[in-house]
Amino acid sequence: MNNQPASCTPFPLPDGRLIVFRSLVPADEALIAEAIRTSSRATLRHRFFIPLRGVAPEELHRMLTLDPARDFCLVGELQAPPVRRIVGGARYVRLADPATAEIALTVHDDFQRQGIGRRLLSLLVEQGRRDGLHTFVAEVMAENTPMLHLLQRLAPGRRSTFSAGVCHVEFDLADVAAD
Repeated sequence: MNNQPASCTPFPLPDGRLIVFRSLVPADEALIAEAIRTSSRATLRHRFFIPLRGVAPEELHRMLTLDPARDFCLVGELQAPPVRRIVGGARYVRLADPATAEIALTVHDDFQRQGIGRRLLSLLVEQGRRDGLHTFVAEVMAENTPMLHLLQRLAPGRRSTFSAGVCHVEFDLADVAAD
């Protein structure tokens, strides 16, 4: 399994700043903790499904410890030296069926609605294809309309069901058009 995302050019933001996408590494712990600490309650609830204000060190360590046979995670890092900042991340975790993985995606509030989520998800799809995955599934809060719209645009043939305020979405990677 190749744990590096496909090479890509830096992603330009409308204000000219650049985002570089790369694999998550354990040394990102402080950057991830800062991204969580500075995100809104709504963004954290949409990602973790609970009202979260911080992450215990052991939970953060678990998030950063990936099994390359099961997990893949990439982050978007703002290129604004000397400051380093993680502005988004996407991951998948293989399920019992090794051709299927559950995905999660987060973009920091300061950087939402600039195309970062779509780029992260597209890179995740590319990586999943390289790793032999066929299907992605996601649990999305029904109130998280930006994520539901993103999935609708990326995978028009997705299958969705709603239950108890959560939308279960499935889509085949073969049906996702390349960016």
